[in-house]
Amino acid sequence: AGYLKRPELTAEKFVANPYSSDGTDPVLYRSGDAVSMTEAGDILFHGRIDDQVKIRGFRVELGEIEARIRGEAGVNQAAVVLRRDDEVDRLVAFLVPERGAALDRAALRKNLAAQMPPYMVPGHFETVESLPRLTSGKVDRKALRGAPLTVAVAEGEQEAPDNETEAALLAAAKKVFGDGPVGFEADFFSELGGHSLLAARFVGAVRETPALAAITLQDVYAGRTLRAMAASLIERTGGVGAQTAIRDLSFDPPPLLRRALCGLAQAAALPFVIALATSQWLGIFVTYLLLTGGGLGFWGELGVLLLVYIGINAVTASVAIAAKWLILGRTRPGRYPLWGVYYYRWWLAQRLTPLVHIKWLQGSPAIVAYLRLLGAKIGDDVLISDLDVGAADLLTIGRGASLGGRLVIANAEVVGNELVIGPVTIGADVAIGASCVIGPGAVIGDHAEIADLTTVPAGTEIGPAEAWDGSPGRRVGTVDFSALPEPATASPARRAAFGAVYAFLLAAVPAVGLLPIFPAFYIFDQISDNLSEITDVDYHAYLPLLTWPTAMLMTAGTVLLIAAIRWAVLPRATHGTYSIWSGFYLRKWLVALASEVTLETLSSLFATVYMRAWYRLMGARMGRGAEISTNLGSRHDLVSIGANNFIADEVVVGEEEIRRGWMHLHTVETGARVFVGNDGVLPPGTRLPDDVLIGIKSKPPANAAMGPGETWFGSPPIRLPVRQKVDLGSHAQTFEPSVWAKLRRGLFEAFATSFSPMLYISLAICAIDWVFYPEILEGDWVGLGVAFVLASVVIALIQTSSVIALKWLLMGVYRPGMRPMWSWWAMRTEAIAVAYWGLAGKVLLEHLMGTPFLPWVLRLFGVKVGRGACLLMTDITEFDCVEIGDFAAINRSAALQTHLYEDRIMKVGRVVVGRGVSVGAFSTVLYDTRVGDYARLRPLTIVMKGESIPAHSEWEGAPAVPVVHAPAEPMARAA
Repeated sequence: AGYLKRPELTAEKFVANPYSSDGTDPVLYRSGDAVSMTEAGDILFHGRIDDQVKIRGFRVELGEIEARIRGEAGVNQAAVVLRRDDEVDRLVAFLVPERGAALDRAALRKNLAAQMPPYMVPGHFETVESLPRLTSGKVDRKALRGAPLTVAVAEGEQEAPDNETEAALLAAAKKVFGDGPVGFEADFFSELGGHSLLAARFVGAVRETPALAAITLQDVYAGRTLRAMAASLIERTGGVGAQTAIRDLSFDPPPLLRRALCGLAQAAALPFVIALATSQWLGIFVTYLLLTGGGLGFWGELGVLLLVYIGINAVTASVAIAAKWLILGRTRPGRYPLWGVYYYRWWLAQRLTPLVHIKWLQGSPAIVAYLRLLGAKIGDDVLISDLDVGAADLLTIGRGASLGGRLVIANAEVVGNELVIGPVTIGADVAIGASCVIGPGAVIGDHAEIADLTTVPAGTEIGPAEAWDGSPGRRVGTVDFSALPEPATASPARRAAFGAVYAFLLAAVPAVGLLPIFPAFYIFDQISDNLSEITDVDYHAYLPLLTWPTAMLMTAGTVLLIAAIRWAVLPRATHGTYSIWSGFYLRKWLVALASEVTLETLSSLFATVYMRAWYRLMGARMGRGAEISTNLGSRHDLVSIGANNFIADEVVVGEEEIRRGWMHLHTVETGARVFVGNDGVLPPGTRLPDDVLIGIKSKPPANAAMGPGETWFGSPPIRLPVRQKVDLGSHAQTFEPSVWAKLRRGLFEAFATSFSPMLYISLAICAIDWVFYPEILEGDWVGLGVAFVLASVVIALIQTSSVIALKWLLMGVYRPGMRPMWSWWAMRTEAIAVAYWGLAGKVLLEHLMGTPFLPWVLRLFGVKVGRGACLLMTDITEFDCVEIGDFAAINRSAALQTHLYEDRIMKVGRVVVGRGVSVGAFSTVLYDTRVGDYARLRPLTIVMKGESIPAHSEWEGAPAVPVVHAPAEPMARAA
């Protein structure tokens, strides 16, 4: 049974019989009727489920509203529909009055408000002679949703405001809730029916009044009523009518000639940058294909391949370090013209530093050694995790400091038409949490503690032993020295031995990851030999038939190899405290390195069903239907992810706390149906109840402060009273996919995840056969070098063009809308996102950051990018929904996020960034937002969905608040 050629509708309507039976009724049909069964076995009909609608986050029965209206005097017939008029969802009631009766809308609204909550009271009452009907006799609701409406007249229903500020808030509220009356003492959430998205839209509407542009989402959550909000704004800003200081943040655009000359210089350097990056993978394929059949035997070939790989990484790392000093020298603090000579030198040095895989070095002495080689001044016993730094030689770190993962030292940023560079000083024994951002000119005193997801704004000075938290960062206390342990110690001999082991493992582990090449290419040879017996066609004509199975086997082999390393090296990790000089720490670090190497090589595994399976293989407890798209490092034993969770990209889950040489491990557990947004942080020891939502770049409060079903956002976290929830009426494509849907997704993602390595292998073989072999046979080594550079560029262009073609072939033009997670649309767009980041991003787009060429390529994907925009990031997904204005600057690690996956519904909207806007490092602009011209967002700022940022204003924080503290002293402008 089912619908012809409509498998998704069939899966939704025809469901397995959950009741005990003799097997004669294996399938039930969802009729859409709302019924109940009496004790006598009779079925009572209550109406249609499809008469339910959702407004402002509340599910309501239209039939119930209609029954209440028909009970009012003078009403003969009534029909209520949910309409979207002027971008506002509202309930509209169509009324047929009794003959000769005149309806008093004000009295009708008042009577209904006494019987129902405000969100159920229709926002508009339309009188009609008769209701349109279908041939079945039912009301034609579709016709009512498109019927013209008369202009509403308030007729004295609306309470008058007490002052101009209340009047401005009322006008903004009517843009959000419609033209119905809005009470000044009505609770925005529980009475008016507002939620997080409507709150953001309300705030954006209020900001259109210049005197009230400083209103924040916190004002809405704290005040809850228009009257309380108005009083708070009047106290803080003076309210409407107060004199407001409007800053002019505009700037003269950089001259076209300067940008063109810089672009020409970048174009000359890019082939060599791309070739160096390409050599780290293409060189391995060249070596392998040249070695096979040469008489060395398996172990000889393996040994040479590993040595070549180690040599390539060592040489490219040495080039990156040497080039930094030759090109830039020691970085000088100051302000430099965008696209100028100094900017070009800084850009080129920055583009070469990724040749060193800094993520492989995290948590080891090697990262300290590497940063010192770049010029950083770092004391002894400093432990550094993942780090992104704009100017390494302007970074000073005191003895014994501990720096958490995903730390951004934003001491080199583009603001307006300038590159701003400044020093950062971190004192001795400082502890910095995960996902923090530190601005230029910041000084952090000795023994200070910086909590997770905290910003230290530019020019901020933190005193000794101060504790800071939040974005923007604020002092929250003082460090308790009595709670700190004595520093962990180790003898000089043990330190030397550990250093030698780290160096060996850093060389060996990435190289060992190459072992799956051998069985994979054995399969390649077998398939090739069999096909050559069938056809005389050159195998290059059907190369994907050979390389796709090879890529699949290589991916599976790599995953299994890393799992074997994990169980052999670290059979079990338990919570507790361990010295960083212990064997346990070293073994844990080794497993983390192996995982990092795997996911950096096979980034296409993220957000797929295979990620969940791999984590189970690694020992993590993953609930049924859980989705995860982040790296757990080596904490698999410590993590328990509940059923139907959604853990988004780059979430930090239970990262170990390290202080004074001691590593503290704690378990992390999440309940069922938990959602954690991109870049969120779950500290060690977190326990999330069922149905909790943690927003993007947010962290949870203390465990005792959370209850089931709550929503928390920001840093420090604030509880959102009500959030927008979406329910499409069926879980068939969200939480309860059919077996067919699971098989379809598994098969599709098997090919999608192997597409990138397939293309790598195919292009490598073509380059070797058609370009490199002829040069080698002729002994033309100079020609081989030139050919390698040209082939690297051509391969990068082909790979990027393939992703562009896939985007248009599979998705066409992205438009705002909502799609369930298990829909065919969502699967296709996830495949495009994986190919964009894992293929086009790695081989070309990351190299183009900070050049005039990145906007050119993004336009081919569908992004609308204005003239002279400087993009130091590539984090864009639904390309056609992004608009970036002329001369905007978006700094590294920032994201223009056009979708969210809350409720397992992919909600897509537009992001508009105006002319001359500056977006700071690690900031996020969510969908349905507009950032006004020349506005500035400081690092780690979040613009909430539905929010609007006024032009010529400066904002910081999560969620965003106006910058009010005094700015740092201006740096000297450099020529």
